Amino acid sequence: MLKFPQLVAAALLVTPLSAQADTTILFNNFLGPSDTLYTDVIHPWLQDIEAQTEGRVNFQIPEASLAPPPEQLTMVQQGIADGGFIMTGFLEGSNPLLQISMLPSVNASATAGSIASWRTYETYFSDVEKVEGVELLALLTVAPGGFYSMNDRVFENISDFEGAKFWALPGYASRALTELGAVVSPGPAVRMYEVISGGVVDAYCCINYPSVSNFNVLQFTKSVTVLPNDFYSPAFAFYVSDEIWDTISPEDQATIHKLSGEALAQRLAATDDIDDQYREAFLEAGGEIHEASDELIAALAEAWSPIYQSWIDAADATGIDGAAALAYYREQVALIAAGN
Repeated sequence: MLKFPQLVAAALLVTPLSAQADTTILFNNFLGPSDTLYTDVIHPWLQDIEAQTEGRVNFQIPEASLAPPPEQLTMVQQGIADGGFIMTGFLEGSNPLLQISMLPSVNASATAGSIASWRTYETYFSDVEKVEGVELLALLTVAPGGFYSMNDRVFENISDFEGAKFWALPGYASRALTELGAVVSPGPAVRMYEVISGGVVDAYCCINYPSVSNFNVLQFTKSVTVLPNDFYSPAFAFYVSDEIWDTISPEDQATIHKLSGEALAQRLAATDDIDDQYREAFLEAGGEIHEASDELIAALAEAWSPIYQSWIDAADATGIDGAAALAYYREQVALIAAGN
C-alpha cells in the first residue's frame, strides 16, 4: 500500500523540464534515466508539450520512482503523482481490452504495435474502456521478442516446447507458453537475471534484443527463434489524473492530444532502430537467430486459438465485437509494417 507521508520528501526531489507554468505535472518515470524508451520517446514528448503550450503546461520528473511498477496507476489515482505510465498487463482485471497488444504474435515492431493500439482504441474501445481517474493519452508497445534458448534446444517444431523450462512475464505470455506444454516460471523483469543466471530455466521470452543486453542475460543465451510477428511485446498506457487535466485549458488539452496518441506512437521508430542495432550485436556475440518455419507458425496459431478466443470473449462482454477488433488490430499492424 502506498503511503503518502513516506513519499512527500521524494516528491520534492524533482527535475523540472522548464520554468514555472500555469499547470505543473509531477510525471513519474520508473524506467532508468538512460532507458531508450525514456530518452528517445517519453522525454522528447514531454518537452514538445511544454514548447507547444508555450510553457503553460510543464512537467517535473521525480529523481526516483514514487511507486513500484504494479502501482503506477494507483499512485496517480491517490494523488501522489499527477501522471505516469504503467505496463498494461497490470490492468488486466480492470481493463481487459487494453491487453490486445500483448496477445502472442500480433506485433511486427514497436511502431506497428503502438500505432495499431491507438487506432484500435479510438475505433473500438474508447467508449467502453475507461481507465479510472485518469485521462488516457497514449498506448505504446516496445519491440517484440522471440523464444531465447540457453542450451542446444532450438524451437523448430511445436514439440520442442514440451517440457522446456521458461522464464516469462505473468499474464498472456505465461499462458501462451503453457498452452505449448512449456514449464513456466513467471515473474517480473527485475527478477529475470536471478532466475536465468541461477539455472532455474533453460529458456526465456518476453524481451527484445536491447533488453537481452540491458538485463545482462546475453552471456547465458545461445539462440533465439523469431516469428514474423514476434512472440511478445510489453505494452504501456500513459495518462494524467483527471484532476490535473481539468486545470488545463481546452486549447492546451487539444495540443497535448495532438502530440500524444498516434503521434507519440510514431516516435517508437527510434526504438525499432535501436532493436536492429542490438540484433547485430547479438549475432556478433555468437548468438544464433532461427526464423520459424511456416509449419511452426501455423501450429503456434492453432495452439494459441484459446488465448485469442479468451480475449475475444472478454471484449464481447464489454459490448464490442471482439473478433472484429482483433482483426482490425492485425490489419493495422500489417499495413504499418508494410509502410502504409
